[in-house]
Amino acid sequence: MSAVLRVLRLAAVGSLVLLLGACASSYPSRTVSNQETALDRPLKPPSESELLSVRIEAFEPGKLPEDEDVAKGLSAEIRNAEAYYIPVQLKNTMQKSGYWGPVRVVPKGTREGEVIISGKILESDGEILKLAIEVRDAAGVPWFSKEYESVVDGAAYQKAEQGGVDAFQNVYNRIANDIAAHKQTLKDEERTAIRQVADLRFGAEFAPAAYDGYLKREEKSGSLFKSSSRSPAYKVTRLPSEEDPIVQRVNRIRAREELLVDTLDQQYDGLARGVDEAYTKWRTARLKEINALRESDRVQNKERAKGAAIGILGALAGLAIASQSNRGCIGCTTAGVAVGAVAVAVGVQMAVKALEQAASETQLHKASLEELGQSLAADVKPTVVEVEGKTVELKGTVEQKFQTWREVLQDLRDSENAPLAPVTPTS
Repeated sequence: MSAVLRVLRLAAVGSLVLLLGACASSYPSRTVSNQETALDRPLKPPSESELLSVRIEAFEPGKLPEDEDVAKGLSAEIRNAEAYYIPVQLKNTMQKSGYWGPVRVVPKGTREGEVIISGKILESDGEILKLAIEVRDAAGVPWFSKEYESVVDGAAYQKAEQGGVDAFQNVYNRIANDIAAHKQTLKDEERTAIRQVADLRFGAEFAPAAYDGYLKREEKSGSLFKSSSRSPAYKVTRLPSEEDPIVQRVNRIRAREELLVDTLDQQYDGLARGVDEAYTKWRTARLKEINALRESDRVQNKERAKGAAIGILGALAGLAIASQSNRGCIGCTTAGVAVGAVAVAVGVQMAVKALEQAASETQLHKASLEELGQSLAADVKPTVVEVEGKTVELKGTVEQKFQTWREVLQDLRDSENAPLAPVTPTS
């Protein structure tokens, strides 16, 4: 008798565990936060002296989710495409604001530029976009580091399509507004210093001996960045003469560098346009996948709860019937075992059926997403550009492509056979 009671008690406990486990979900619900943010624009056009050039480095793709179910349908190829697609959207937004001079997308690790923006993709699955953004200037002054996040729904994609913008445009507007707000705090002499440092750092890279002594590099604890936003890592100690031949030569080389950057930026634009349609389809499909998984989990949990409830009631009924045998109820023990076992079996069958149905529906969505992901990755191909009469094919990663460009620039510098004489300082 005691053995039978133990079996029924275990059945009741098992059903309770099944009921508690019904709360599990691969994708917990997120609160939509796609509140529109207007792009700030200056009340009057800034003067030429107020405009700073901007270089946005290709973002770090970040890590995919560790949970295999959550990461299913995502891929490194998609993240690599997002790593330049997202900076292009930010660039377009900043250009529309009217606060800046040229805004260009460049590979990671670019040292030149008056204002440099770097970023990392923390999350991106079609429903959420979470970015880490860092902004600094040529003098090594960190402007700010901040995380930005937005959660959208299907309605946001429909509205974005109608307006011809990205579904996460509010994120780009917020980033652009924050950078512009910081720029407005700069004094005229600070903007001038940023431009001078950018020029001198470029010259020092191509003619280090000739430009020695024009910049003072300040370091503390192995870092160029200071705790104060007004304490630059580079300070101008003196300026070279603009009439010096080597300065003029460096200026010519820098003009070619700007041409290279412009061409490379156009390539990023082309890549972004090339994957735009596939990427939008992937994101909307991914959002549908997430919602389908949630619905499957909801149905599955509902069936689990229903089956568990039956199992618990059945097991309890079995216990009650079995206990009657102690009072002389002949056959009650057998009936109790039967009722409890049947109830638990029904609950398990219902849960298994729900699992199978959910798995079938989910797999269909995931297969579609993987196909879209492979198509998107295939759209990222080597590109060919022409500059200064030379045709260059860019292959490999963004960094490898940029290295090819640097080699071209090196050849251009070496083709200037004049010796690098010391630069004449101004009096």
